[in-house]
Amino acid sequence: MILLPGSRREISECAWLFILRFLVLAFKKLIILAAAGAMVLAAAPVLSASDSGAGPALVCLDPGHGGAESGAVYNGVVEKIPNLDIALRVRPILQSMGYAVKMTRETDATVSLQQRCDIANSAHADVFVSIHNNAYLTTSEGTEAYCYYNSVDGRRLATRIQSEVVNSIRLPDRGVKQAGFYVLKNTDMTAALVEGCFLTNPAEAKLLKDSKFRQKIAEGIAAGINSYLLDPGQFDEYLLLQNPDPKKTAELEIHYMRGDGVEEVYRQTVPPQARRTIHVDEYIRNSDVSAFIRSRNGVPVIAERAQYFAFDEGRGGHGAPGVTAPSRVWYLAEGSTNWNLNTFVLIQNPSDSKNSATVQLMGEDGSTTRKTYSLSPHSRFTLDCSTVAGFEKADFSVKVSSKLPVVVERAMYFNDHIGMFGGHDSPGFTTPGTRWYLAEGYTGGRFDTYLLLQNPNNAQAKATITYMLPRGAAKTVVYKLVPNSRKTIHVDDVPGLEDTDVSFVVASDLPILAERSMYFDYFGITEGSNSTATDSPSTNWYLAEGYTGDGFDTYVLLMNPGGQEARATLQFMPESGALKKYTLNIPPRSRRTVKVNDVEGMNGLSFSTRVRSNRPVVVERSKYYWYGDKSGGDDVMGAKEPSLEWYFAEGCTR
Repeated sequence: MILLPGSRREISECAWLFILRFLVLAFKKLIILAAAGAMVLAAAPVLSASDSGAGPALVCLDPGHGGAESGAVYNGVVEKIPNLDIALRVRPILQSMGYAVKMTRETDATVSLQQRCDIANSAHADVFVSIHNNAYLTTSEGTEAYCYYNSVDGRRLATRIQSEVVNSIRLPDRGVKQAGFYVLKNTDMTAALVEGCFLTNPAEAKLLKDSKFRQKIAEGIAAGINSYLLDPGQFDEYLLLQNPDPKKTAELEIHYMRGDGVEEVYRQTVPPQARRTIHVDEYIRNSDVSAFIRSRNGVPVIAERAQYFAFDEGRGGHGAPGVTAPSRVWYLAEGSTNWNLNTFVLIQNPSDSKNSATVQLMGEDGSTTRKTYSLSPHSRFTLDCSTVAGFEKADFSVKVSSKLPVVVERAMYFNDHIGMFGGHDSPGFTTPGTRWYLAEGYTGGRFDTYLLLQNPNNAQAKATITYMLPRGAAKTVVYKLVPNSRKTIHVDDVPGLEDTDVSFVVASDLPILAERSMYFDYFGITEGSNSTATDSPSTNWYLAEGYTGDGFDTYVLLMNPGGQEARATLQFMPESGALKKYTLNIPPRSRRTVKVNDVEGMNGLSFSTRVRSNRPVVVERSKYYWYGDKSGGDDVMGAKEPSLEWYFAEGCTR
């Protein structure tokens, strides 16, 4: 019994209803565990993220009290006895699923709180679950679970266990709470504590004397642990699909490619002038994944990916547009393993054949290194750039060359980078250019904006940047880029740009690449975003993603680089409901910002956007959000035309 009088009641997550197919080569047996209620779990051995394929996940079970420590004693029940009995019932269920199990005690032994922590820590357990039963008033009733203060993973584990135990034994749900219990504070892994029922309540104490009831508690605890390890909830991935055709439904085929070369294919329709949202976690569980989207009936679409995450590398989200074709050469202007930044290069091999890719990192001083990696057919490969010798702490750009065409993205995550926490992601470029445009930029408040320029040439390049300011003002600065290098420009440090909205036109005498990264504090949301530049303005733009529900703010940024006023119409295509339009004028050499939440009739909707203009403009979308326990922001350059195919190298559903 752990007693916390006056605890605040919190609402637990709803139990999941699903049938999950999961194949692990090391184990051939498929276990079906039927819990009370409407839930069926198909379980097989699962590795946690920290295992990296080394073996089954290790669960440490801690039966509360024992020996000289009896725990609560009420209504003829000595708490230490059912605690141990339930834990011993949980163990074989988990083992039948393929998990390894470590017990802090297997008999009626006295084990100190520190010894319990030492057992779990020495075993390098993946999760720690302490099993108790409760005591307070004779009228107290129900089940509750605990995590340590502000433990994101602990709350997820406690929530899964709480949901499954409540589903199994059908006692009142007292919710998931936070506490500073010793075993939650001093274990190194994700930890939770569950209180099955109240010994002080005569009716619940009677239930606890029944072995069938204790078995139900055990089944619920095992189901909750299994649910957490199958999908720890660190990443949520969505595909956003826009069909701008006014009459025809798009019939799509979505191919998911995991790191192990396994490919799964699903079909999806998108009605005319509508948007559809695909939660990838519902199809591919607990895996790194790339995606390929193909129109089966010749109706082209727009596709983006949104990802929300909370894990050791950072907490937040990022968005990225798809690319329309693989290529043998890719460029990434941004990359860093310095300043508390971590950079990953993601390479998707959509080919039926084995492939190889050479990754070249280009430092700010022109230093370079190359590494070649093998790629399995229909797979996704991840390179942690901090493992590349000489670039463990460096700012750099990237060039990827492959034997067969591939798709390349770059994901960056950060913990306390200039006070910001999160990540951002962008696809690569296939071709350098001499002119680039970026609509978004801000240097006021706690916003920091950076331009990243990559010179992949063997000669020095001269880049001229025109900073376009409000009311048509502009400032021009020339920069020299050494051969095979990356250059970083902190826009906030450019004289006259310390506190302003700003857009960018980059011109170069040699073909180069340009990206923009921003780190921000947006009303308490501290994260970052990134976007690749576009090589030209257009009169037609598409944005597949947009959401104005609770906790989400969506902006459309429109830049007019020309010398005449432009008139643009934004056509919003909701997931359901009628189309809506918004028209505005954009003065010459300036940028306008539309907060979609404030457009009449657009609050509380998921939608896509089409922008039409009488003069060429540049369009981006920025989004800031609270998504559950994750907060952040992202930015995506619009697409100029729909396509029959879209590729995404990055994706994760762990």
